[in-house]
Amino acid sequence: MSTPDTQAPITRGLFPAPGPLRPLALATLLSRVGNGLLMTVSVLYFTRIVGLSIAQVGLGLTIAGLFGLLSAVPLGHLADRRGPRGLFVVLSLMVCGLSLIYLLVQNFWQFLVVSIVLTMVDRGAGAVRAALIAAVTHGAGRVAARAYLRAVTNIGIMLGAGVGAFALHFDTGTAYRLMFVLDAVLSSIAAFVVLAMPRVAPQPHDDGGPVWIALRDRGYLAVAALNAGMSIHFAVLDVAIPLWVVDHTDAPRWTVALLLIINTVVVSLFQVRSSRGIADPASAARATRTAGLLLMASMVLLAGATWGNAAIAVGLLALGALVQVIGELLQSSGSFLLSFDLAPGHAHGQYQGVWNTSMSISTMIAPTVLALLPLGLGVPGWIILGTWFAVIGLLFVPVVRWAAAQSPSLAL
Repeated sequence: MSTPDTQAPITRGLFPAPGPLRPLALATLLSRVGNGLLMTVSVLYFTRIVGLSIAQVGLGLTIAGLFGLLSAVPLGHLADRRGPRGLFVVLSLMVCGLSLIYLLVQNFWQFLVVSIVLTMVDRGAGAVRAALIAAVTHGAGRVAARAYLRAVTNIGIMLGAGVGAFALHFDTGTAYRLMFVLDAVLSSIAAFVVLAMPRVAPQPHDDGGPVWIALRDRGYLAVAALNAGMSIHFAVLDVAIPLWVVDHTDAPRWTVALLLIINTVVVSLFQVRSSRGIADPASAARATRTAGLLLMASMVLLAGATWGNAAIAVGLLALGALVQVIGELLQSSGSFLLSFDLAPGHAHGQYQGVWNTSMSISTMIAPTVLALLPLGLGVPGWIILGTWFAVIGLLFVPVVRWAAAQSPSLAL
């Protein structure tokens, strides 16, 4: 089994310590501010300005998401063969250009083509970015770095959404287009900031061995599948909570914003701290087991909000959101380590492609699961969903133990 490395702290106070994490953190902040801008305005731009229907936008993004499943593994593999830093910069600049091409879209078919290409490039860039993190960090520092970058991601998206609100206020084509341009500018700067990181040499390759080793690694695939199943909880706050609060509880509508604030603040402040003590696959599996039980408890609390008056409903919803985000912190930290430590060092890009693809599948199916269970069945649906999280959490320890025994990078 791998042992945690002893290394300097990744941060000094709130900021990254000198080293490769510093430019990557700045690049992450800039690009995620841009993401927050587009998350706020893109659907309204395509419906109100371009003239597409909600159904067309939803269909186009769904088809693009399916195509996006095809790109992460091959582009991750290319990062292993050619080095992740340069490839990540190229893919990031391509994403910037494709985002600007959105401004030329005038009909559904143009929207569909641009969305497909953009999603495929973006999903591949995610795998390459993870391979870059793996290459410039080691041991426990890898998990801490991912945790820090996740906190930065939350802050960046929140800032971007705040700026995007100005475009919503003016509600003009010019205001919306300005957000697309600003996203491209920020993301372009972020791409060049990454060049301040050290160059990563391509990994040696055994020409006589199989190429797609990640797709043959049953242990890694099993852990990735379990993680994807548990990651459905990420959509609870965005998809299920707003409709549950408004349609099934006496809580005021502003409670939805309160729960979002609780989640954002807790992740931003405590994601790095929650990663401490997660140093090997066994500890990551135990943390994820605890996360599953916490997620089950949070689903019960959210369900219970339907029976109280406004004050009780707000209290139960807030407590449920707090318990959920604690589970989210543990599950995220555990998944960071497992995605890296169960992968061989010479194929991090390919393995991160598999992991990211599993997460993309989770993101795609989550709205349907939530529509069928909590939003469709009510309280019983919440209980079923919570039981699902608990069972997956309990499976993590034995499955990770088996996967580690099968892993080409570990020997228990």
